[in-house]
Amino acid sequence: MQMIKFISCPDGLIEKDILKDTITYFADKDGFKIKKLEYNFVDLSKMQSLNNNFLNHKNDTDIITFDYSEGKTIIAEVFISIEMMRDNAQKYVQNVDNECIRLISHGLFHCLGYKDKLSEEKEIMRKKEEEFIFAVSRETNQDV
Repeated sequence: MQMIKFISCPDGLIEKDILKDTITYFADKDGFKIKKLEYNFVDLSKMQSLNNNFLNHKNDTDIITFDYSEGKTIIAEVFISIEMMRDNAQKYVQNVDNECIRLISHGLFHCLGYKDKLSEEKEIMRKKEEEFIFAVSRETNQDV
């Protein structure tokens, strides 16, 4: 049974049902099934603690994905920094909803095997994120 959860997501930020459908669509498209995918929205201190304790990084980050997937079955926990999400939206002249959707897709795409260390990988990741945002936007606008 598939489970996609959004934990401590700020109220009114996202359309959870549309996001769940879009997440499932993109996973299916790459040949994956979702068993358990949790998106945890956390404050900056929690994110810093996770980053330091589990990744041994001292820098701030907007998202951390813990991928426990087995083959083509996704099992993962994604942590999103609410403060950094808002800061990035402002920095990149983006609304907070789209930045949130971008981060949600980013976590998913890591579970699907996409990387973002090299410039070519980042370019592919950004294209996938834009495709995801467009798909969510298209679905959201149909509901209006």
